[in-house]
Amino acid sequence: MGTQVDLGIKGYKNYGIHLREKYNGQRVFKVIVDGGFTCPNRDGSKGYGGCTYCNVDSFTPEPSRKNPSIKDQLAVGMDRAKKNYRADKFIVYFQPNTNTYAP
Repeated sequence: MGTQVDLGIKGYKNYGIHLREKYNGQRVFKVIVDGGFTCPNRDGSKGYGGCTYCNVDSFTPEPSRKNPSIKDQLAVGMDRAKKNYRADKFIVYFQPNTNTYAP
């Protein structure tokens, strides 16, 4: 049998790569915000107790646990990324409790 060579080619292009291409190689940072919405697997409409892999506190940034506005959460998240990573491009990422499940 021949030797298999890894050329580093993926069968898909992830969103991070797409954004780097779109913004001339610059990294785009996710800023996680919580809109205060629930999850269909927590509120009883689809299930109870959440998913087996879901631990909301593990991916909820500390500032959003105090229920600040989305604007304030963005400011805190962007400031943190600027300070820690010298970031200057951002995308809002609604995470805790499935924020896409808004009324």
